[in-house]
Amino acid sequence: MSTRKTLSQVMNELNEEGYDTNIPMDKIKLLNPSEWEIDDFHRFEGQTNPGDNSILYAISKKDGSSKIMLINAYGTESNSDINDFIEEMDPTKKKHDDRE
Repeated sequence: MSTRKTLSQVMNELNEEGYDTNIPMDKIKLLNPSEWEIDDFHRFEGQTNPGDNSILYAISKKDGSSKIMLINAYGTESNSDINDFIEEMDPTKKKHDDRE
């Protein structure tokens, strides 16, 4: 029987790969979406509360100078600044099913 990874487990793995912690929300508008790309993303579903649904993006600057994680809720609870930033990128997403 395989185990589902938690948000913190995936964040720890990404941190080991050189991704810095989550960027503060007030800084997201300072990033230029054309300079970044999505390397990976993971969706997590709350076991008992749909409000616990979240998505973790691993993004990197195209020039290789920075790697960060963005965490957002998905659905009606999502942050519009993160949604706008992600939509402005032209990502090639690698979808993961974290129920492995």
